Amino acid sequence: MRRPVLASLGLALLAMVYALTGVSAASVRASRTAQRAGFPVTVHSADGFVRILSRPTRILSLSASATQMLYAIGAGREVVGVDKYSTWPSNAPRTKFTGYETSAEDYLPLRPDLVLLAFSTGTLVAQLEKLHIPTLLLPPATSLAGVQAQLGEIGMATGHRVAAASTWSSLERDLAAEVSAAGAHVRGQSYYVELDPTLYSATSKTVVGAVFAGFGLRDIADAASRASAYPQLSAEYLVHANPDWVFLADTVCCAQDPARFAARPGFSHLRAVELHHVIDVPDSLASEWGPHSLEGLVALLGRVLATGSG
Repeated sequence: MRRPVLASLGLALLAMVYALTGVSAASVRASRTAQRAGFPVTVHSADGFVRILSRPTRILSLSASATQMLYAIGAGREVVGVDKYSTWPSNAPRTKFTGYETSAEDYLPLRPDLVLLAFSTGTLVAQLEKLHIPTLLLPPATSLAGVQAQLGEIGMATGHRVAAASTWSSLERDLAAEVSAAGAHVRGQSYYVELDPTLYSATSKTVVGAVFAGFGLRDIADAASRASAYPQLSAEYLVHANPDWVFLADTVCCAQDPARFAARPGFSHLRAVELHHVIDVPDSLASEWGPHSLEGLVALLGRVLATGSG
C-alpha cells in the first residue's frame, strides 16, 4: 500500500520543484510521454539529419507519396494538411500548396510541427529550419529499397515504426504473390512504359522500373538511358526494340489509349499491338512511390501478365 502514497508524494515534490523553476508538471508529463514513444529521434533526410524532439501532432505533407505513407502507417490522424497533388486517401485535408512555395510563412496558419517535402526549392527548407519546424526531404525513390528506407524514416519521425515495418512487409508479400501468379513464362519479355506521348519513358533505375523488374520483365529504355533514368525515346527506337508489352501511363494527363497508340505511324505492327498487349495504367501508378500506388501497380501487373491482356 506504500507505493501509491510514495508516488503521490513524489509527483507533488516534482510539481513543487518545477513550479519554482518555471516548468509545469504538464510539461514533465509531456516529456515523459515523448520519451516513452521513442522521442527525441534523429532521422535521416536527403539533406542531412533532422532532430525531432517530440512526437508530431500536426503534420504537413507536401508530397503525394509521403501522404500515402503517412496514412498507410496510421499517422493520418496527425495530418493537418496535404499538397494539392495528393489524391489518396480521398479524405485527406487537401490544400492549395504545391511544395514549391517561396515563403515558409505560407504554412504557418496550419501550425505544423513536421513538414514532409519531395523537392527542395529555393530557401524553403532553410526558412522552415529558422522557424524551428522539423522538415524531412524525401525525394523520388529510385528503387524499392529506397521506398523501404523512406517508410522507415517517416515511421521513426512520427512514432509509427512498427506500422511502417509492417506496411513494407505487406508490400513485399503482395509483390511475391503477384509474381508467382504471373508465372515464369513472362520472364525475359520486353516492355515499354510511356509517361507522355512524346515518348518519355522510365528505366529500371526507377521505382516503377524496379516493380516491372520484379516480374522478370526487360525494360527497352535501359539501352537508351545515359544521364537520366527518364529518357526520351524516338519512334524509330521503339519500332526497332519492338517490345512485347506497352504500358501507357499517360491516359489521364494526355488522353492516350491503346487505339490512339496503335494509330501512330509505324506502331500498328509492333508486337505488343498485334498481341493486344497495350495496357492502360493510371498515371499516378507510374509517378508516385507510396504504398497505395505500389499496391495498385503490383496488382495490375499481376492480373495483366497472368491473363495475357488488359
